[in-house]
Amino acid sequence: MPPLRYFVPNGFTGLSLLLGLGSVVMSSEGNFRLAAWMILWGVLLDKLDGSAARLLNATSKFGVEFDSFADFVVFGIAPAALVYFRLLPLGPMLGWEKHALLATSGLYALALSVRLARFNVTTGGEGIFYGLPGTLMGAIVASAYLTWDKYGLPERMLIVSPAVLVIAAGLMVSTVRLPKLKLGKNKVFKAFTVCNVVGAYLCGPLRILPEYLLGIALIYTLGGVAYCLMNPSAGLDAEPESAPEPATTERLA
Repeated sequence: MPPLRYFVPNGFTGLSLLLGLGSVVMSSEGNFRLAAWMILWGVLLDKLDGSAARLLNATSKFGVEFDSFADFVVFGIAPAALVYFRLLPLGPMLGWEKHALLATSGLYALALSVRLARFNVTTGGEGIFYGLPGTLMGAIVASAYLTWDKYGLPERMLIVSPAVLVIAAGLMVSTVRLPKLKLGKNKVFKAFTVCNVVGAYLCGPLRILPEYLLGIALIYTLGGVAYCLMNPSAGLDAEPESAPEPATTERLA
C-alpha cells in the first residue's frame, strides 16, 4: 500500500478519466453542452494532479502512466466523440459523410496517443513543449464548441470542425515549440497569468464565459508559438533525447 499522499494526485487523475468517459457518453446521448464542459473540467484537473503531486512530494512513475491513460480519454477520445456525434446527423448536409467523420476523429485520437507515448519516453528543455499539448487542443475544441453554442451561431459553421481535428492532430505530433506556462519574474506577466488561472477555475465549475476560456487558450497558443519563432534558441539548450524513466506527474501533454 503506497502512502496516502499518493492518493490525492492520483484521485484527481482518476476523476479526470471518469469525466472523459462521461463526456463520451453525454456526446452519444446528444448532451453536447455538458460533454464539452466535462472536457474543460478535465483540463482543470490535469493541472491539479501535477500541482498536488509536487506539493505533497507524491510524484511517481505510476502517476505519469496513469495520467497518460486519463489524458488519452479526456483529451483524445472525448473531443473526437464530441465532434463525431455532433456532426453525424448533419454530415450529409455539411458535406461530411460518416466514414470521413470517423476518419478525422480517429486521426485526432491516434495523434494524441502518439504524442503521449513520445512524451513519456523523451525529455527536452525544461521550459518548452515539443508539439502542442493535447490538453490545450482539447480545451480549444471544447471551448470553441461551447462558444458556438452559447451565441447560437449557424450550424454551417460546424463544417470546419473535422478540419480543426486534423490540424490539431498534426500540431500535436509536430516539432512546433511552445513555452510551458510559468509565472516568471515579470510582475505584470505574473499578475496576468494568476488572474487568468483564477478566472479559468471560476468559469469552469460555474459553466460560464466559454468565450473567455477559448480566448486565453488561443492567446497562449498563438503568443507562445510566436515567441518561439522569434527566439529560435528558446528551448534548444536541451534537445529531446531518450529518457528511460519519467520523474514527475506534471502534464500539459
